[in-house]
Amino acid sequence: MNSLFSYTASDSIIHRTPAGLKILLLFCVPVTVLLCPIEVCLVLIAVFPILALVGKIRLLDFLRDLRPIVIYCLMIVSIDVLSYLLFHRNDEIVTQRSLHTILRLLCAIEATSVFFRTTSTYETGSALQTVERVLTFGKSRLVLSGIFSLFLGFLPQIFATWSSLDLAYRARGGKKGISKALTLFPLLITMSMKKATTTYLALLNRS
Repeated sequence: MNSLFSYTASDSIIHRTPAGLKILLLFCVPVTVLLCPIEVCLVLIAVFPILALVGKIRLLDFLRDLRPIVIYCLMIVSIDVLSYLLFHRNDEIVTQRSLHTILRLLCAIEATSVFFRTTSTYETGSALQTVERVLTFGKSRLVLSGIFSLFLGFLPQIFATWSSLDLAYRARGGKKGISKALTLFPLLITMSMKKATTTYLALLNRS
């Protein structure tokens, strides 16, 4: 089973789209959904599953990538419900503002899923290096593009580490619940820091 936001190799038109263009669109989506009417967000929410289908991303993988925002959505709804029941601060159980926030989060996470599933780390790094060379007229040491590509690759690495820990935890008969989080989160932080240190040392050796 692939980890969340992991690259899925394929020969689709989405995969062949230049990585630089996909990076630009990835950063344009949050700005668009914040500045435009909510109807635009609804359209994008419907478009990204179609792009996932065109990109030959399995529906199950696409839906699994949406799971990280579930807890945030539940928190938003819970706050509204408690405010309605305890303080009667809202005329609605779930306010329009909260609903719009949830839809914007959903739109952003869908865009993130399509990007990471169809763009490899190498493609991302190459596109960022090309942009940095153009902006600096070929005089840059490509430090900024390297740091930014590492930043973009951080998310899938975290989930890949979590998937490995979760698989090992279940193989040893671990149970779901708070005990799972208390057991795995310290390990996740430790392993992530170790990977970050290894990456940093590798970059120093190449410089």
